[in-house]
Amino acid sequence: MSTPSALTGIRIVDFSHVYQGPVGTQILADYGADVIKVERPEAGDWSRRWGPFVHGVSLPYAGLNRNKRSFALNLKSQQGITAIRALIATADVVVHNFRAGVMEKLGLGYEQLATAYPRLVYASSGGWGDHGPSADRARGGHDLMARAEAGWFTQPDPAKPPFPAGMSADYPAGLMLMQGILIALLARSRTGLGQRVTTDLLSVAFHAHSWEGPAAMNATRVTEVSGVSANESIIDKAFATADGYIEISPVFSDNAVRDISVALGLGDLSQQPKFSNHSQQQKHRAELNALLAARFRGRTTAAWLAELEPKGVFCAKVNTLEEAIEDPQLAANGMVVEIEHAKAGTFRLPGTPVRLHGTPPVPRRFAPELGEHTVEILRELGYSDARLAELRQAGALATP
Repeated sequence: MSTPSALTGIRIVDFSHVYQGPVGTQILADYGADVIKVERPEAGDWSRRWGPFVHGVSLPYAGLNRNKRSFALNLKSQQGITAIRALIATADVVVHNFRAGVMEKLGLGYEQLATAYPRLVYASSGGWGDHGPSADRARGGHDLMARAEAGWFTQPDPAKPPFPAGMSADYPAGLMLMQGILIALLARSRTGLGQRVTTDLLSVAFHAHSWEGPAAMNATRVTEVSGVSANESIIDKAFATADGYIEISPVFSDNAVRDISVALGLGDLSQQPKFSNHSQQQKHRAELNALLAARFRGRTTAAWLAELEPKGVFCAKVNTLEEAIEDPQLAANGMVVEIEHAKAGTFRLPGTPVRLHGTPPVPRRFAPELGEHTVEILRELGYSDARLAELRQAGALATP
Protein backbone atom coordinates (compact mmCIF):
# COMPACT_ATOMS: atom_id res chain seq x y z
CA MET A 1 0.00 0.00 0.00
CA SER A 2 1.40 3.40 -0.97
CA THR A 3 2.17 6.00 1.70
CA PRO A 4 -0.32 8.89 1.73
CA SER A 5 1.08 12.19 0.50
CA ALA A 6 1.66 14.99 2.98
CA LEU A 7 -1.56 16.80 2.02
CA THR A 8 -3.79 13.84 1.18
CA GLY A 9 -7.35 14.71 2.26
CA ILE A 10 -6.96 18.47 1.77
CA ARG A 11 -9.27 19.85 -0.93
CA ILE A 12 -8.49 23.22 -2.52
CA VAL A 13 -10.96 25.02 -4.78
CA ASP A 14 -8.63 27.13 -6.89
CA PHE A 15 -9.95 30.09 -8.89
CA SER A 16 -6.45 31.49 -9.44
CA HIS A 17 -5.11 31.92 -12.95
CA VAL A 18 -1.96 32.69 -14.98
CA TYR A 19 1.10 32.69 -12.66
CA GLN A 20 0.47 34.14 -9.20
CA GLY A 21 -1.63 31.56 -7.38
CA PRO A 22 -1.13 28.58 -9.73
CA VAL A 23 2.56 28.29 -8.85
CA GLY A 24 1.70 27.90 -5.16
CA THR A 25 -1.27 25.60 -5.63
CA GLN A 26 0.79 23.36 -7.92
CA ILE A 27 3.24 22.67 -5.10
CA LEU A 28 0.32 21.88 -2.80
CA ALA A 29 -0.99 19.53 -5.51
CA ASP A 30 2.46 17.93 -5.84
CA TYR A 31 2.13 17.04 -2.16
CA GLY A 32 -1.22 15.38 -2.61
CA ALA A 33 -3.82 18.11 -2.10
CA ASP A 34 -6.88 17.72 -4.32
CA VAL A 35 -6.57 21.01 -6.19
CA ILE A 36 -9.68 21.66 -8.27
CA LYS A 37 -9.00 24.37 -10.81
CA VAL A 38 -12.17 26.37 -11.50
CA GLU A 39 -12.13 27.72 -15.06
CA ARG A 40 -14.31 29.53 -17.53
CA PRO A 41 -16.02 27.23 -20.07
CA GLU A 42 -14.69 27.63 -23.61
CA ALA A 43 -11.75 29.85 -22.48
CA GLY A 44 -10.25 28.58 -19.23
CA ASP A 45 -7.14 30.01 -17.62
CA TRP A 46 -5.64 32.88 -19.64
CA SER A 47 -2.33 31.03 -19.78
CA ARG A 48 -3.88 28.24 -21.87
CA ARG A 49 -3.76 30.66 -24.80
CA TRP A 50 -0.22 31.91 -24.20
CA GLY A 51 2.62 30.08 -25.91
CA PRO A 52 4.95 28.70 -26.85
CA PHE A 53 2.97 25.53 -27.62
CA VAL A 54 3.68 21.88 -28.31
CA HIS A 55 0.88 20.44 -30.45
CA GLY A 56 -1.56 22.93 -28.95
CA VAL A 57 -0.38 22.49 -25.34
CA SER A 58 0.69 25.75 -23.70
CA LEU A 59 4.07 25.25 -22.05
CA PRO A 60 3.56 27.99 -19.42
CA TYR A 61 0.22 26.42 -18.50
CA ALA A 62 1.81 22.96 -18.35
CA GLY A 63 4.53 24.27 -16.03
CA LEU A 64 2.07 25.62 -13.46
CA ASN A 65 -0.88 23.24 -13.33
CA ARG A 66 0.15 19.60 -13.06
CA ASN A 67 -1.61 17.32 -10.56
CA LYS A 68 -4.75 19.50 -10.63
CA ARG A 69 -8.29 18.75 -11.81
CA SER A 70 -10.13 21.16 -14.11
CA PHE A 71 -13.71 22.14 -13.26
CA ALA A 72 -15.31 24.35 -15.92
CA LEU A 73 -18.67 25.91 -15.11
CA ASN A 74 -20.47 29.08 -16.15
CA LEU A 75 -20.61 31.02 -12.90
CA LYS A 76 -22.88 33.63 -14.44
CA SER A 77 -25.71 31.11 -14.20
CA GLN A 78 -27.52 30.33 -10.96
CA GLN A 79 -27.06 26.60 -11.58
CA GLY A 80 -23.30 27.14 -11.88
CA ILE A 81 -23.17 29.09 -8.62
CA THR A 82 -25.22 26.41 -6.88
CA ALA A 83 -22.75 23.77 -8.06
CA ILE A 84 -19.68 25.76 -7.06
CA ARG A 85 -21.12 26.40 -3.59
CA ALA A 86 -21.72 22.66 -3.25
CA LEU A 87 -18.07 22.12 -4.14
CA ILE A 88 -16.87 24.77 -1.67
CA ALA A 89 -18.90 23.05 1.05
CA THR A 90 -16.49 20.09 0.67
CA ALA A 91 -13.33 22.23 0.58
CA ASP A 92 -10.66 23.13 3.10
CA VAL A 93 -9.34 26.06 1.09
CA VAL A 94 -10.59 28.55 -1.50
CA VAL A 95 -7.93 30.43 -3.51
CA HIS A 96 -8.26 33.30 -5.99
CA ASN A 97 -6.24 36.15 -7.47
CA PHE A 98 -9.04 38.29 -8.89
CA ARG A 99 -9.38 42.03 -8.45
CA ALA A 100 -11.24 43.19 -5.37
CA GLY A 101 -14.99 42.74 -5.72
CA VAL A 102 -15.05 39.98 -8.36
CA MET A 103 -15.73 37.12 -5.95
CA GLU A 104 -18.19 39.23 -3.98
CA LYS A 105 -20.27 39.84 -7.12
CA LEU A 106 -20.51 36.07 -7.52
CA GLY A 107 -21.63 35.71 -3.91
CA LEU A 108 -18.33 33.95 -3.14
CA GLY A 109 -16.51 36.58 -1.08
CA TYR A 110 -14.96 35.76 2.26
CA GLU A 111 -17.71 37.30 4.36
CA GLN A 112 -20.33 35.55 2.23
CA LEU A 113 -18.76 32.13 2.82
CA ALA A 114 -17.19 32.34 6.28
CA THR A 115 -20.44 32.09 8.25
CA ALA A 116 -21.63 29.03 6.34
CA TYR A 117 -18.19 27.38 6.32
CA PRO A 118 -16.30 28.45 9.46
CA ARG A 119 -13.46 25.97 8.87
CA LEU A 120 -12.74 27.37 5.41
CA VAL A 121 -9.33 28.94 4.72
CA TYR A 122 -9.97 31.71 2.19
CA ALA A 123 -6.77 32.82 0.45
CA SER A 124 -6.27 35.54 -2.12
CA SER A 125 -3.37 37.36 -3.72
CA GLY A 126 -3.88 40.55 -5.67
CA GLY A 127 -1.82 43.40 -7.01
CA TRP A 128 -1.73 45.92 -4.21
CA GLY A 129 -3.09 44.86 -0.81
CA ASP A 130 -6.25 44.77 1.27
CA HIS A 131 -6.85 48.52 1.41
CA GLY A 132 -5.09 51.78 0.52
CA PRO A 133 -4.99 54.09 -2.53
CA SER A 134 -4.42 51.41 -5.17
CA ALA A 135 -6.43 48.63 -3.54
CA ASP A 136 -9.44 50.81 -2.76
CA ARG A 137 -9.99 51.72 -6.42
CA ALA A 138 -9.67 48.05 -7.48
CA ARG A 139 -6.68 48.94 -9.60
CA GLY A 140 -5.51 46.22 -11.96
CA GLY A 141 -2.20 44.67 -10.99
CA HIS A 142 0.66 43.07 -12.87
CA ASP A 143 4.17 41.83 -12.13
CA LEU A 144 5.99 44.72 -13.83
CA MET A 145 3.72 47.31 -12.24
CA ALA A 146 4.51 45.89 -8.80
CA ARG A 147 8.24 45.75 -9.46
CA ALA A 148 8.16 49.33 -10.76
CA GLU A 149 6.47 50.69 -7.65
CA ALA A 150 8.40 48.47 -5.20
CA GLY A 151 11.78 49.79 -6.35
CA TRP A 152 12.84 46.88 -8.57
CA PHE A 153 13.66 48.82 -11.73
CA THR A 154 17.35 49.60 -12.21
CA GLN A 155 19.07 52.30 -14.23
CA PRO A 156 22.80 51.59 -14.68
CA ASP A 157 22.96 54.10 -17.55
CA PRO A 158 21.35 57.46 -16.65
CA ALA A 159 21.02 58.23 -20.35
CA LYS A 160 18.67 55.26 -20.83
CA PRO A 161 15.31 54.46 -19.20
CA PRO A 162 15.29 52.12 -16.17
CA PHE A 163 14.40 48.48 -16.73
CA PRO A 164 13.05 45.73 -14.47
CA ALA A 165 15.44 43.72 -12.30
CA GLY A 166 14.81 40.59 -10.28
CA MET A 167 12.44 37.72 -11.00
CA SER A 168 8.72 38.02 -11.68
CA ALA A 169 6.90 39.11 -8.51
CA ASP A 170 4.21 36.55 -9.39
CA TYR A 171 6.51 33.69 -8.41
CA PRO A 172 7.31 34.69 -4.82
CA ALA A 173 3.76 36.02 -4.36
CA GLY A 174 2.41 32.57 -5.21
CA LEU A 175 4.86 30.96 -2.79
CA MET A 176 3.91 33.42 -0.04
CA LEU A 177 0.25 32.64 -0.65
CA MET A 178 1.02 28.93 -0.36
CA GLN A 179 2.83 29.51 2.94
CA GLY A 180 -0.11 31.52 4.22
CA ILE A 181 -2.47 28.67 3.36
CA LEU A 182 -0.32 26.13 5.18
CA ILE A 183 0.03 28.40 8.23
CA ALA A 184 -3.75 28.90 8.32
CA LEU A 185 -4.35 25.14 8.05
CA LEU A 186 -1.94 24.59 10.94
CA ALA A 187 -3.79 27.21 12.99
CA ARG A 188 -7.09 25.54 12.13
CA SER A 189 -5.80 22.24 13.47
CA ARG A 190 -5.57 23.96 16.88
CA THR A 191 -8.59 26.28 16.82
CA GLY A 192 -10.99 24.45 14.50
CA LEU A 193 -11.54 27.70 12.57
CA GLY A 194 -10.44 28.84 9.17
CA GLN A 195 -9.52 32.42 8.36
CA ARG A 196 -8.77 34.84 5.56
CA VAL A 197 -5.24 34.84 4.08
CA THR A 198 -4.05 37.65 1.80
CA THR A 199 -0.88 38.79 0.12
CA ASP A 200 -0.11 40.90 -2.94
CA LEU A 201 2.50 41.54 -5.61
CA LEU A 202 3.56 44.95 -4.30
CA SER A 203 4.12 43.78 -0.72
CA VAL A 204 6.01 40.67 -1.78
CA ALA A 205 8.22 42.62 -4.20
CA PHE A 206 8.99 45.16 -1.47
CA HIS A 207 9.69 42.44 1.10
CA ALA A 208 12.31 41.04 -1.29
CA HIS A 209 14.39 44.10 -0.31
CA SER A 210 14.78 42.61 3.19
CA TRP A 211 18.59 42.56 2.88
CA GLU A 212 19.30 46.03 1.47
CA GLY A 213 15.98 47.63 2.45
CA PRO A 214 16.88 48.46 6.07
CA ALA A 215 19.93 50.41 4.88
CA ALA A 216 17.76 52.49 2.53
CA MET A 217 15.08 52.94 5.20
CA ASN A 218 17.69 54.19 7.68
CA ALA A 219 20.09 55.86 5.25
CA THR A 220 20.60 59.01 7.33
CA ARG A 221 21.68 56.94 10.33
CA VAL A 222 24.36 54.80 8.64
CA THR A 223 27.69 55.32 10.42
CA GLU A 224 29.93 52.97 8.45
CA VAL A 225 29.97 50.65 5.46
CA SER A 226 32.08 47.52 5.76
CA GLY A 227 32.09 43.75 5.45
CA VAL A 228 30.10 41.96 2.78
CA SER A 229 28.17 45.05 1.67
CA ALA A 230 31.43 46.93 1.09
CA ASN A 231 33.03 44.04 -0.81
CA GLU A 232 29.98 43.55 -3.01
CA SER A 233 29.87 47.23 -3.90
CA ILE A 234 33.50 47.15 -5.08
CA ILE A 235 34.01 43.92 -6.99
CA ASP A 236 31.99 43.27 -10.15
CA LYS A 237 29.48 40.42 -9.99
CA ALA A 238 30.66 38.64 -13.14
CA PHE A 239 33.65 38.58 -15.47
CA ALA A 240 34.19 37.32 -19.01
CA THR A 241 36.44 34.28 -19.31
CA ALA A 242 37.99 32.65 -22.37
CA ASP A 243 34.76 30.78 -23.09
CA GLY A 244 31.93 32.36 -21.09
CA TYR A 245 31.37 34.14 -17.79
CA ILE A 246 32.19 33.49 -14.16
CA GLU A 247 30.33 34.90 -11.14
CA ILE A 248 32.33 36.04 -8.12
CA SER A 249 30.87 36.29 -4.60
CA PRO A 250 33.21 38.39 -2.43
CA VAL A 251 31.75 37.10 0.85
CA PHE A 252 32.87 35.60 4.15
CA SER A 253 36.13 37.52 4.06
CA ASP A 254 37.49 40.56 5.86
CA ASN A 255 39.66 41.33 2.80
CA ALA A 256 38.06 40.05 -0.38
CA VAL A 257 40.38 42.05 -2.65
CA ARG A 258 43.35 40.25 -1.10
CA ASP A 259 41.76 36.82 -1.32
CA ILE A 260 40.64 37.15 -4.94
CA SER A 261 43.75 38.84 -6.27
CA VAL A 262 46.05 36.30 -4.60
CA ALA A 263 43.94 33.40 -5.88
CA LEU A 264 44.16 34.84 -9.39
CA GLY A 265 47.95 35.00 -9.18
CA LEU A 266 48.04 38.81 -9.16
CA GLY A 267 49.61 39.09 -5.72
CA ASP A 268 47.93 40.89 -2.85
CA LEU A 269 46.48 44.00 -4.48
CA SER A 270 45.27 45.26 -1.11
CA GLN A 271 48.89 46.03 -0.29
CA GLN A 272 48.88 48.77 -2.92
CA PRO A 273 47.91 52.18 -1.43
CA LYS A 274 45.12 52.75 -3.94
CA PHE A 275 43.47 49.44 -2.96
CA SER A 276 44.41 49.38 0.72
CA ASN A 277 41.02 50.10 2.31
CA HIS A 278 37.36 50.35 1.43
CA SER A 279 37.33 54.03 0.58
CA GLN A 280 40.37 53.69 -1.68
CA GLN A 281 38.99 50.56 -3.31
CA GLN A 282 35.72 52.36 -3.98
CA LYS A 283 37.56 55.33 -5.44
CA HIS A 284 39.63 53.11 -7.75
CA ARG A 285 37.11 50.32 -8.33
CA ALA A 286 37.15 50.72 -12.13
CA GLU A 287 40.91 50.18 -12.22
CA LEU A 288 40.67 47.28 -9.78
CA ASN A 289 38.00 45.50 -11.79
CA ALA A 290 39.92 46.10 -15.03
CA LEU A 291 42.89 44.23 -13.55
CA LEU A 292 40.67 41.34 -12.47
CA ALA A 293 38.87 41.29 -15.82
CA ALA A 294 42.10 41.10 -17.82
CA ARG A 295 43.23 38.15 -15.74
CA PHE A 296 39.91 36.27 -16.02
CA ARG A 297 39.93 36.49 -19.82
CA GLY A 298 43.05 34.35 -19.97
CA ARG A 299 41.47 31.03 -18.95
CA THR A 300 38.20 29.15 -19.37
CA THR A 301 35.42 29.24 -16.80
CA ALA A 302 36.00 25.60 -15.85
CA ALA A 303 39.73 26.24 -15.35
CA TRP A 304 39.04 29.20 -13.08
CA LEU A 305 36.48 27.27 -11.03
CA ALA A 306 39.02 24.50 -10.49
CA GLU A 307 41.60 27.10 -9.47
CA LEU A 308 39.53 29.36 -7.26
CA GLU A 309 37.25 26.99 -5.35
CA PRO A 310 40.09 25.21 -3.48
CA LYS A 311 41.38 28.63 -2.45
CA GLY A 312 38.10 29.55 -0.78
CA VAL A 313 36.84 32.00 -3.42
CA PHE A 314 33.07 31.64 -3.87
CA CYS A 315 32.35 31.53 -7.59
CA ALA A 316 30.05 29.94 -10.16
CA LYS A 317 29.63 29.47 -13.86
CA VAL A 318 27.09 31.89 -15.33
CA ASN A 319 24.62 29.58 -17.07
CA THR A 320 22.04 30.38 -19.66
CA LEU A 321 18.61 28.92 -18.89
CA GLU A 322 19.28 26.23 -21.48
CA GLU A 323 22.53 25.32 -19.71
CA ALA A 324 20.84 25.37 -16.28
CA ILE A 325 18.27 22.83 -17.50
CA GLU A 326 21.15 20.39 -18.08
CA ASP A 327 22.97 21.20 -14.82
CA PRO A 328 23.74 17.91 -13.01
CA GLN A 329 23.06 19.43 -9.58
CA LEU A 330 19.57 20.53 -10.61
CA ALA A 331 19.01 17.03 -11.96
CA ALA A 332 20.14 15.58 -8.63
CA ASN A 333 17.69 17.92 -6.87
CA GLY A 334 14.83 16.53 -8.93
CA MET A 335 14.23 19.87 -10.57
CA VAL A 336 13.64 18.47 -14.07
CA VAL A 337 10.75 16.02 -14.21
CA GLU A 338 9.19 14.20 -17.13
CA ILE A 339 5.40 13.93 -17.42
CA GLU A 340 3.41 12.25 -20.15
CA HIS A 341 0.66 14.02 -22.05
CA ALA A 342 -1.87 11.68 -23.66
CA LYS A 343 -1.74 13.42 -27.04
CA ALA A 344 1.47 15.47 -27.13
CA GLY A 345 3.94 13.01 -25.63
CA THR A 346 6.55 13.46 -22.92
CA PHE A 347 7.27 16.90 -21.50
CA ARG A 348 10.20 18.03 -19.36
CA LEU A 349 9.01 20.46 -16.68
CA PRO A 350 10.41 22.17 -13.56
CA GLY A 351 10.20 19.98 -10.47
CA THR A 352 9.27 20.89 -6.89
CA PRO A 353 11.85 22.96 -4.98
CA VAL A 354 10.69 21.85 -1.49
CA ARG A 355 11.58 18.26 -0.62
CA LEU A 356 9.84 16.34 2.16
CA HIS A 357 11.80 13.12 2.45
CA GLY A 358 9.14 11.10 4.26
CA THR A 359 6.29 12.14 1.98
CA PRO A 360 7.98 13.31 -1.22
CA PRO A 361 6.22 15.26 -3.98
CA VAL A 362 4.90 13.15 -6.84
CA PRO A 363 4.26 14.42 -10.41
CA ARG A 364 1.22 12.18 -10.86
CA ARG A 365 -0.45 13.68 -13.91
CA PHE A 366 -0.13 16.35 -16.56
CA ALA A 367 -1.90 19.70 -16.35
CA PRO A 368 -5.59 19.04 -17.11
CA GLU A 369 -7.50 19.73 -20.28
CA LEU A 370 -10.15 22.42 -19.89
CA GLY A 371 -13.11 20.94 -18.04
CA GLU A 372 -11.55 17.49 -18.05
CA HIS A 373 -12.83 16.61 -14.59
CA THR A 374 -16.06 18.63 -14.40
CA VAL A 375 -18.48 15.70 -14.65
CA GLU A 376 -16.26 13.53 -12.44
CA ILE A 377 -16.32 16.14 -9.68
CA LEU A 378 -20.04 16.82 -10.05
CA ARG A 379 -20.73 13.10 -9.65
CA GLU A 380 -18.58 13.13 -6.50
CA LEU A 381 -20.92 15.87 -5.25
CA GLY A 382 -23.93 13.62 -5.88
CA TYR A 383 -25.13 15.03 -9.20
CA SER A 384 -27.31 12.55 -11.11
CA ASP A 385 -27.60 12.29 -14.88
CA ALA A 386 -30.80 14.31 -14.68
CA ARG A 387 -29.11 17.15 -12.79
CA LEU A 388 -26.18 17.11 -15.19
CA ALA A 389 -28.65 17.44 -18.05
CA GLU A 390 -30.23 20.43 -16.31
CA LEU A 391 -26.83 22.09 -16.02
CA ARG A 392 -26.19 21.56 -19.74
CA GLN A 393 -29.62 22.87 -20.67
CA ALA A 394 -29.03 25.98 -18.58
CA GLY A 395 -25.68 26.59 -20.29
CA ALA A 396 -23.76 26.14 -17.05
CA LEU A 397 -21.93 22.99 -18.15
CA ALA A 398 -19.96 23.02 -21.38
CA THR A 399 -18.56 19.51 -21.29
CA PRO A 400 -20.12 16.74 -23.48
